[in-house]
Parts: sequence; C-alpha cells; structure tokens
Amino acid sequence: MNQLIKLILIGILFLSFLKMPYFFYRLSSYAMFAGFGWIAYDAFQRRDHLDVKIFALVAILYNPFFHIPFPHFLWSIINILVIVGLIINLLFSEENPYDNFTKKDDR
Repeated sequence: MNQLIKLILIGILFLSFLKMPYFFYRLSSYAMFAGFGWIAYDAFQRRDHLDVKIFALVAILYNPFFHIPFPHFLWSIINILVIVGLIINLLFSEENPYDNFTKKDDR
C-alpha cells in the first residue's frame, strides 16, 4: 500500500513541473499532505523513528492550510529532492515490514 502511495506522490510531483492550472497545485498540496501524513503514520506504527521525522517534516512542508512562501525555483529544488528521496526510499524499503514485530527499539 505504501509503495502505491509513494508512486502516486512521485507522479504528482513530476506533474508539478508541467504547466498546470492553479487548481491542480491546490489539489496536489492536499493529496501530498494526506499521502505523506499517512506514510508518516505507517512509519510510526512500524516504530521507524527516522522515517516518521522525515515524512512528518515533508507533510508539514506541503501542508495546504498554511502555505510556506518559497520562490518558484526553491520549490522546484525541493520537489526534485523529495522525488529522489522517495525513489531511494522505494528501492530500499522492506517487502513486508510487518513480519517482524520486534523492530528497532523493542527489547
């Protein structure tokens, strides 16, 4: 499920480089906020503290309620970094992380 959400978010971020109407960018900010929030929640359930911090930070960055006024070129750089990070996360993620319930700090 998370891999599908990550692929959808990568697609939305790729589409943001094209000339799209303003409505697309508003709708995509809601979708990215919800998607990154879900991935952060799932990482919290897996007790993966680093992923929780990263995805929560990215969810706050794309939050649609309080827009962060970065210039366009900076948003482009941020989008590229997030795309690369999501692709790396997709490539190195576990097949089924719920098999082993004693993960990270469980003793």
